[in-house]
Amino acid sequence: MANGMPLPGSSFAPPASNNAGSQGERRLSGARKRARDRLMDRAVRDYPESQVLSKVHSIQNLLLFLDDDLREAGLALQNIERYLVQTLELLEAPSIAREQVHAVASDTIVLDHIDMLSETLENLRRRLSRLASNMR
Repeated sequence: MANGMPLPGSSFAPPASNNAGSQGERRLSGARKRARDRLMDRAVRDYPESQVLSKVHSIQNLLLFLDDDLREAGLALQNIERYLVQTLELLEAPSIAREQVHAVASDTIVLDHIDMLSETLENLRRRLSRLASNMR
């Protein structure tokens, strides 16, 4: 699910809230709790700056790259999750055709997303190391 909406190609629906008003109020307050929301929001919203990081010189570009890495990793995870949900829905379907199972099994796009996730995590780790060295 992305932003509370079902993923394309997914019939998964979020659980109904007992208090419908609180969801809207939470979103208006900016108190985004889900990790995916917070990862994507950093591109379009202001966020609190760490006092420690505010004292480190010339790291603005590095922080932008870190934000990009976080978003890219989040998107890769979302795509991997979509594949897993698709597989789960297939296995839970009342009737399953051999062709359907084969189509999901032969979908290699998920492997591209895993490669992207791995590469992005390597970049993230490398940039975090660079950030740590700049904090001396």
